[in-house]
Amino acid sequence: MKLYRINAVIRRHTYEVLHNANHITYMVYWPVVNIVVWGFFTLYLRHGDRMQPGVISCLLGAVILWGLFNAFQRDMAVGFLEELWSRNLVSLFASPLSVSEYVTGLIIVTSVKALIGLIVESVIALLFYHYNIFPAMPKLIPFILNLTLFALTMGVVVTGLVFRFTTKLQAMAWSFAGILMPLSCVFYPLSSLPAFLRPMASILPTTQSFEGMRQAIGNGGFSASHFQWGLGLNVVYFIFAIMFFRWMFESARSHGLLVKME
Repeated sequence: MKLYRINAVIRRHTYEVLHNANHITYMVYWPVVNIVVWGFFTLYLRHGDRMQPGVISCLLGAVILWGLFNAFQRDMAVGFLEELWSRNLVSLFASPLSVSEYVTGLIIVTSVKALIGLIVESVIALLFYHYNIFPAMPKLIPFILNLTLFALTMGVVVTGLVFRFTTKLQAMAWSFAGILMPLSCVFYPLSSLPAFLRPMASILPTTQSFEGMRQAIGNGGFSASHFQWGLGLNVVYFIFAIMFFRWMFESARSHGLLVKME
């Protein structure tokens, strides 16, 4: 891989962010709305003494971390869709730029955008709802890493589907995280799910991450088992995602879809 080509991809998407208001909406507006709504909900719970403070802290922490996962997965897929919307795909693959270089540049830009959303939500939670996630951040970083890796995996899968089935499936960029949310145990422990759903939920890195997050925020401990299980699952799913993407890409190329995408 050539660094100057990766830098070119970063600059291309940076220009898009700076000159397209939609990115500000995704990066700042929706995270602000999300944390404000959930913040008011926690104030309601506190006012009526309906929940323990630790549970309320876990709720706000879950909102912040789910926002990171959702933003990263969405922006990975939307970054590729922008090449289709601007009819730039043929130009990309006519250049010496490789798929790995393009994906690396997109990952860097997406990571920065997701991090901005995370910081915005965390600061609002601190200033307006007196919830400080930063002291727990060192113990949360391993779970944030797992969430980011799984979001990358999902972004690669969605991009592969768009390659093969064109923009007919572009709605998956915004909806895929929502499909996983009920089984990811974002706001409730795994034990609260019906017994027949627990095996499916337990093999999601998101579930392992949020279970570990609750332990880190609730009692200050670090669950090595949840981190290790999540990381192991991520490795398996990422390998599958790369194989799936190559399959979809080769299928799209053999059907001549790379020059027909709209």
